[in-house]
Amino acid sequence: MSRNVFYTRKGLPWSGSFATDVSDCVTAQDVMHKAKLDFMVKKCELVACMPFTLHKDNIINEADGDFIHDGNIYRECPNAYATYRTDWNVPLGLVKDKYEVVQNTEVFNFFDEAIGVDKAVWQTAGCYGYGHRVFVSAKLPVKTDVDGDAINNYLVFSTSHDGSISIDVMFTAVRMFCFNCLNHAKKSADSHIRLRHTKSAKERLHRGAEVLRIACEYAEDAQTLYNSLYTAKMSESDVILYLAKLGLDDGEFYTLTNLNGKKPLDNIYNLLNLDYSTMQDANISTRKANVIRGMYDYYKNGIGQNQIAGTAWGAYNAVTGYFSNVANMEGIKRFDSLLFGSANSKMSDAFNEALVIAEAV
Repeated sequence: MSRNVFYTRKGLPWSGSFATDVSDCVTAQDVMHKAKLDFMVKKCELVACMPFTLHKDNIINEADGDFIHDGNIYRECPNAYATYRTDWNVPLGLVKDKYEVVQNTEVFNFFDEAIGVDKAVWQTAGCYGYGHRVFVSAKLPVKTDVDGDAINNYLVFSTSHDGSISIDVMFTAVRMFCFNCLNHAKKSADSHIRLRHTKSAKERLHRGAEVLRIACEYAEDAQTLYNSLYTAKMSESDVILYLAKLGLDDGEFYTLTNLNGKKPLDNIYNLLNLDYSTMQDANISTRKANVIRGMYDYYKNGIGQNQIAGTAWGAYNAVTGYFSNVANMEGIKRFDSLLFGSANSKMSDAFNEALVIAEAV
């Protein structure tokens, strides 16, 4: 397959300047040391900084922890906590009383059972900010393909030390020719394990071998499903309706396809051409119209699309390719969206809709 000049591959969302190649590492300790993630995090109480004020309570009660600094009163905040790196004494985030710090060593050791000969292989590890967010990726020992189109399968582990996200273990596939992230879950949440930062999370993290088995089964099941999409034919009209339905909510799609007594496809083509009156009459935002237009253009001109156009696999990859390689997302925003957020959910919807079409053929 020849690479199309219209688009370039953005790469894996867990790669880039913020990631370290750890494919030569053997243990979780090796990974943490090489990626400079071998730091500790603790939780501390917070104090409030308030100015002295006339006719207000300016009494300093040292027994309660009150103190004065630079003309301000500092008092402890009940049940308020922050997390911080102990090596740098840098605050990372605000958390609640029940929040349990889960150290990098605890979450990375999760993978040790899953790494080794004929098992998963370390790929990248890194963090955002001062260690607010930490991640590690591993390639599964299961390789799949669609008519020779290679697909690699990964486990991606992500956690935070600022209270922003849970502990997540994501199963995801990547079409390697174009670096499209794929999601064949019926619900986007089905493709990952999520643990809250509580005491029970530490106990549940000792399941590396079990998670590897589940992830491999997930990848093997995908092979059959992807091939069913590849053999299902779709006309140009089918693809346009498919993309419009994905890009709009039910009300918008109904209004657009029944607008002004015109044929549904005529109105969708007008939308693809960013016809202002059509968007206004159907109450569709320019942003949504641009996303649908972008997915359709990727279907026609995207990387590797010329080999799979006319199939449900090609239509599905128009969506995954758009969000993986075109959508205006970078860094942590792209990482979150493709693995756990809106793009991942949209790709799950796209797969389910394509599967319905394939099953109807």
